[in-house]
Amino acid sequence: MFGRKIAPEYWANPNLRSSVMRNVLRHPLVQAFVLLIGVLAIFFILQAAVAAAFRIGPDNLTPANGLLLGLTGAVAALATVALARRWEGASMAGLGLPSRHAVPHLFAGIAVGGAIQAVAFGIMAAEGWYTVSTATVDLGSLTLMALTALCVGFWEEWAFRGVALRLPEQAVGTWWALVISSLLFGLLHAPNGNASPMTLVGIAVAGGLVLGGGFLLTRSLWLPIGLHIGWNFVQNSVFGTSSSGAGTIKETPLLRGHVNGPELWVGHPGDLESGLILILVGTTTGLILLALAVRAGHIRPTRRKTRTTTV
Repeated sequence: MFGRKIAPEYWANPNLRSSVMRNVLRHPLVQAFVLLIGVLAIFFILQAAVAAAFRIGPDNLTPANGLLLGLTGAVAALATVALARRWEGASMAGLGLPSRHAVPHLFAGIAVGGAIQAVAFGIMAAEGWYTVSTATVDLGSLTLMALTALCVGFWEEWAFRGVALRLPEQAVGTWWALVISSLLFGLLHAPNGNASPMTLVGIAVAGGLVLGGGFLLTRSLWLPIGLHIGWNFVQNSVFGTSSSGAGTIKETPLLRGHVNGPELWVGHPGDLESGLILILVGTTTGLILLALAVRAGHIRPTRRKTRTTTV
């Protein structure tokens, strides 16, 4: 294709050029690229502006300030949802945000995401690698952190499942799209201060499988949004340990937990996603969700496999 000489009629016919451009802009990979760059650009610009306006930094990152920063992601997601709806000519359900079953899927995801953390912490506690020094009920801190987890779950799931999985899937099939979205999701967390190479592996593999599996099973973003909320909130605000993204927020968790065990299993200090326990529990859960999605017939083959031969 790229070696062919472009016919002179192409340059002389504005309608033809316009038709070709429309076809390019309608390609799902082009749409995915533009929308993903858009949501990330809006998020980082708004976050920098809010941080500067309110003088938010690592030294004063309170739950309230964390919520302000989280809201910038929600705004970025809403802006690009509106753009995608107009660009694709799709309904909210077509974008992965149906109103039907939204609440049950959201709360089911929160329950499963929290259960993943509960199993991981249960294993660590049984081995003596997780201990609790105090328990404190600070409803204000817990509420703000829950809202922050909601904002983060919403914008990241829209960006990486609603855009980076849903659209490429139309062009390259489910499995390649799942790989693409999982790798991009892992790379997003590379700039986090306490992230290590193993963190990126854990987030890409375990997180990508769990969240991607949730989307593929329901064909809705509400389940992975709930999974994301449950994963982050229970780890940070219930068991009182840090994730790679929220480690610097000075919150008052329900339990003041301490992790002290082999780094291979429990992860780098303040970064459980880099430990094999959470990676294995998450991967197992993700594989179950993917198996259920396969059983439900929700897997799209590649374009090459969908072609039929006419005799």
